[in-house]
Amino acid sequence: MKNLTLVLLISFVCLSSFLYSVEKKSSEEEGVTLEKVDKKIDKIYETQQFIYEETKNNPLHDKKYGIEANFFRLLLLKNTSFSGTFSLFDINRDAELAFPIYYFKPEEEFFTEIFTLDCHYRYFLRNTQNGFYISAFARYAKFDGWVDNWDNEYSDKGDYYKKKTISDIGIGVGVGYRIFSYKGLYWGTSVSFGRYIGGNKIEELEFDNNDLFIPIDQIVNIEFLKFGWAF
Repeated sequence: MKNLTLVLLISFVCLSSFLYSVEKKSSEEEGVTLEKVDKKIDKIYETQQFIYEETKNNPLHDKKYGIEANFFRLLLLKNTSFSGTFSLFDINRDAELAFPIYYFKPEEEFFTEIFTLDCHYRYFLRNTQNGFYISAFARYAKFDGWVDNWDNEYSDKGDYYKKKTISDIGIGVGVGYRIFSYKGLYWGTSVSFGRYIGGNKIEELEFDNNDLFIPIDQIVNIEFLKFGWAF
């Protein structure tokens, strides 16, 4: 009788321990499952928020082109200077095809008059036509300036220089940032770097109007106060 009681007691203890371990393991697995479900729900919510923000941040969805200009050049600089851009927005909804123009006519004699026409492909880094972008561009440039004419026997300065027009092409890359509004107004800033590759010796020109001390055969453009309207 005692042996039977002992066997029953041991069996009860073992069964209790087994049931407890099974229940504990089930609770732990349930906790892990709930944690995984919570993480999946959070991830789905974050994805929905991202899609919503990207969809909401698309002011150019019905715009085809835009025109912008830096009017501060006309208002603040003593020389005649203009910078503007015509842009196409419906070529690729992840990018912008832009055609910036620049014109500079100095008031002083023996300075260089400049005209440039670019073609920029600007690729936006987010899933919308807004914010930061990277770009690649090609440029046509025309320089009306002066070159040395030291073999002239006259002493007047005008006789030591002669007028010369040089055209060249260049390539480069850039970065920029755009803010577009749903009403059409937008603002942009950019920095572009490159060089002329036509080999037309534009460095021969007397380039005294270069305030940044950049060699004339190199391209460095900084735009900060350009405003435009999208249509």
